[in-house]
This record gives sequence, C-alpha cells and structure tokens, in this order.
Amino acid sequence: MAILLSTFNGEQFLSAQLDSLLVQTHAACDLWVRDDGSSDATLAIVHRYAAAHPNIRVTVGANLGFVGSFHELLQIAGNGYDFYFFCDQDDVWLPGKVASAVALLAPQTGPALYCSRTQYTDMALEAIGPSPDYPADKIGWGNALVQNIATGCTVALNASARQLVLSSLPRYCLAHDWWAYLVVSAFGTVVFDTQSHILYRQHGRNTIGMQQQGLLGQWARVQRFARRLRQAGPGWLDQLAEFDRTHGARLKDGQRAQLQMLLQSRRRWLAAFRVAIQGFYWRMSAVDTLILRVLLALRLY
Repeated sequence: MAILLSTFNGEQFLSAQLDSLLVQTHAACDLWVRDDGSSDATLAIVHRYAAAHPNIRVTVGANLGFVGSFHELLQIAGNGYDFYFFCDQDDVWLPGKVASAVALLAPQTGPALYCSRTQYTDMALEAIGPSPDYPADKIGWGNALVQNIATGCTVALNASARQLVLSSLPRYCLAHDWWAYLVVSAFGTVVFDTQSHILYRQHGRNTIGMQQQGLLGQWARVQRFARRLRQAGPGWLDQLAEFDRTHGARLKDGQRAQLQMLLQSRRRWLAAFRVAIQGFYWRMSAVDTLILRVLLALRLY
C-alpha cells in the first residue's frame, strides 16, 4: 500500500495525521510525502518522523499546487503497489481506513477507485456531522461529468486505476480527485463506502471543505454552484474539454456523444437547449440538477 501525502505549510495539524497513518491496522503501508514548497515547520516535522520510521519517504519540490503535487506523487511512488491512497495533511484517519478500502477494492477487476463518506469535525476534532450518503446507482459516469463526489482524502486507486490516470495527465483540471473520478468512471469501477473512516477537519485553510447545513446553507450552496458555472475562464467544461483531448478517442460511442453534447452547449443555443433536457447526467441533489439544466439552457455559464 502506498499512502500519498502532499504537504504545504501544514505544521499545525500534521503530527496528528502522521500519528494516525502509522497506526493503521493494515500492515505494510509505505508513506510517500511530497512537500509543495512549505515555508513553516512542516518539513522539519516530516523529516523527524521519517528519521524514526523507515517506511516514510520524503520528496521536496517546487510549489505545483495540490493537483500537480498529487499527480507527481502518483508517479514518484512507482509501480510496486497494489493500492494508492490520497492523503491530506490536516485530517485524522481512523485505524481501519486502509483495511476498509482494500476490502472493497480487492475484488474489483480492471481500474477501480474507492471513496467514502467523511465525518466532519471542528479544529479540535469534535464531531460536526457526517458527509452525505450517495446511492450506488447514482455514482459513476453520468454524475462525474457534472459533479465530484470522490472527496480526495478518502480516495484510493488500485494499480490499474493509477496506470489509467497516469496514462494521460491533464494540462488542466479542477481537482485531482474529480479528474480521477471522471477517468475511472469512464473506463472502470467506482465503489463508494457508506461508512466514514476519516475525521475530516474543518478550518479556515481547507482547500475544499464542508458546506453549511439547513435552509440558509442550502441557499448559499445553490448560489455558489450557480456562480461557479457562470464564471468566465477555466471551469467544469474546460475540464471536460481536456478529458476529451486526453481520453475521448477511447470512450464508447455513447459516452463520446454525451461528452460532445455538453461541450457543444457552450457554443450553440440549439445544442444548449438539447443538452438541458437530456437525462444522461445528474448531480446528487435534484435541486442542483435542475439549476444546472436551467443554466445550460440559458447558457449562463
């Protein structure tokens, strides 16, 4: 097993995460750490742990951002593992996290990605609440086109999925976890664990975190979602365009037609209206799906 940890100015919570990785119930876990240009005590902490634990390997690199750093970690770790786990610096893994992922991934043939629910906590690891549960029949290609439900800190890839992701790395994508979800859902299997095996710490510096709850939270989420789709410049359709460039030729005819329909919607009114009434894509929230359809029909993105 290879655990891939990208660090960047994470001194506040890093030791707790490293301690949790070292007590995983599944044996033979190697930890590959890539520091993405930290300026605090992060590297000193990592080197102290590496000196005491020979299964920790440390690489120091220039600042690539979290997407580039995780993709480089996938390459650095090499081909010698059955499973590869993405790991963030500020969470805490429960002891059975690796074993639970392996139990669901091991029976899969071909490329497979594992992801799970999380337990949101505050900075002191006091429970806030669980992340949403998702039905198995809604996870996969149709969802991955327009939403990411594979939270990076829960993601594990088998060796075939790692090779698939590395076969054509993107020049642009919104996030390494969404890219992996999109690629594997197109050509392999995605398994979602309804149990949480991670304490997902929420604090002011989370790259991506939990959403507000309740009616006000729902309204704020709707506003954010609509705003993101309307923003000029790189976005989810640019990610799909990059996916078409890197993997489009290998898609099944039906998948390629669906992808092209979404891409063409940005350029032509008729295409936008046609794709707005299609049923091949969905977000987990019916409200989000409806908003997406309206924005597509009106080309407000």
